[in-house]
Amino acid sequence: MSLIQKKSLMMLVCIAGIALLFGCNKDKTPTTATPEPTKWEQIAGHYKVYDTTGVYLYEMDLIHKTGFNTFGLPEDSLVFENFDGEFNFTTQQVEFSNIPMYVRIGGGDTLYDSINNRWKLSDGISDYYNNWNNDTIKLRFNKTNINYYIEDVTPYYACNCKQIAVKQH
Repeated sequence: MSLIQKKSLMMLVCIAGIALLFGCNKDKTPTTATPEPTKWEQIAGHYKVYDTTGVYLYEMDLIHKTGFNTFGLPEDSLVFENFDGEFNFTTQQVEFSNIPMYVRIGGGDTLYDSINNRWKLSDGISDYYNNWNNDTIKLRFNKTNINYYIEDVTPYYACNCKQIAVKQH
């Protein structure tokens, strides 16, 4: 074998070795991407609630629930447990395009507190209040027993309440 043939053979062996070295990769197992949580899943959690001066008031839980409405369309709800230190209720959440993290509170049905007195809770749509932002919800809601205080034999009460809920991790 001539010197040129030996060099050609060596070059061919080197090229084949390099091709084998880079050609034999371990098969990559496709990773299943964890889906991003929905905004309602992000909002759900355990909160400590304070008044506007920073005084601790109570703890509250928000639980995300998915269901279907009467037309078979999916709908998201938040279950409020221990809201204002005395109410448990579920509120269907709705999308507002101009307020992306809006949290709907109360409205509709009569609510019963921890001692079975009747109340009405309602909120207003606002860019500043009732929006989840950086694990905080600046709550603003109207709470009144004007329709029931005589029948429930309780003092009349009405409040345009403001509180700050901070999510705990």
